[in-house]
Amino acid sequence: MPNPFRFSGVVAEPAFCDRLKERREMRRYIESSQNVLLYSHRRYGKSSLILKVFRELKNITPVYIDLYGTTHADEFIAAFLKGISSLESRMDRLMKMLREKIRSVGLNFSVDALTGMPTASPVFNRSAQDKTIDELFAVIEAFSRKKKLAVAFDEFQEVAAYGGDAFEKRLRKSIQQHDRIAYIFAGSQKHLITEMFNDRKRAFYLLATSFPLGRIPTRDYAKWIKRLYRNAGRSIADALIEEVVALCENHPMYVQEFFFNLWEAREPSFEHLDRVKCEMVAKRTPEYAYLWDSLTLNQKRALKLVALTAGKNIFAAQNLNKTGFRTASQVTAALAGIKKTGLLDKNKTWKIHDPFFRRWLTSEQN
Repeated sequence: MPNPFRFSGVVAEPAFCDRLKERREMRRYIESSQNVLLYSHRRYGKSSLILKVFRELKNITPVYIDLYGTTHADEFIAAFLKGISSLESRMDRLMKMLREKIRSVGLNFSVDALTGMPTASPVFNRSAQDKTIDELFAVIEAFSRKKKLAVAFDEFQEVAAYGGDAFEKRLRKSIQQHDRIAYIFAGSQKHLITEMFNDRKRAFYLLATSFPLGRIPTRDYAKWIKRLYRNAGRSIADALIEEVVALCENHPMYVQEFFFNLWEAREPSFEHLDRVKCEMVAKRTPEYAYLWDSLTLNQKRALKLVALTAGKNIFAAQNLNKTGFRTASQVTAALAGIKKTGLLDKNKTWKIHDPFFRRWLTSEQN
């Protein structure tokens, strides 16, 4: 049996770990045409969850629009147009549907080399951006009269960077009028996307119900992992599974990657866990070093302070002295800057989000 674990790209069966509760809840929102704000850190499986739920929908047509890497309105329009191309599987129908509604820009039609499905792309007229966006929303609104839709904007926080207030207001003007479409706004930069929907001054204020995607519980991992091993005619001890999940702190991508590497061991042991852990940290040294070099001196000190103290008593004099700080205010300013990068979480205490980055920080190699 090939290695069943996957840690890059969208994850599907059999590598998708259940998330039964989240799938049920999201389907319930979609079936009621309720908007959802889905957010988490990167590599928690948001896209995989959306596409898994979309495959499970009945009598609702899904549309997936990937905004990752878009930097301005033209690219938003292109991504939107590519996404809604999935509404028609035949080229002649797609051309008819879009040409009837979209007149502000030219359209090119082609066949996607990967999927074999027809797709459309725009020939831009920059002065017609606003009208084009209105027309795109009109397309899906018209379609929704025949059949309910679920429209996912993945990495929606990108809109905040290139659109400005006027752009967000234009999107809301269209979206709030659609009562047969469930919009899913997904994002991995928590501070950006939650601000868009929770700031009273922003256009998307309270437009969607909050749906934070957390880490998968250990018991769910255990059932799923044992099933994959059993399907391959192999076995693994519960204690090993629990140790790996604890090492990865229930982080979905890291759990997948760890077991991907562990799969090569026919009879896994705790010694194998130590080897895989060290290899995973070593492999990331170049990217961690690059990240480290991008930080200011005080930000570096603050990260080490959090790593060494596990986020507890960080303002104690001995801890400040140990990491080179003179005042608590220096720490506060540095932590505020780091939080925007997504490296840190704060609940009751500060915590470095990436468990392997924390290990790298406290190792002898740094």
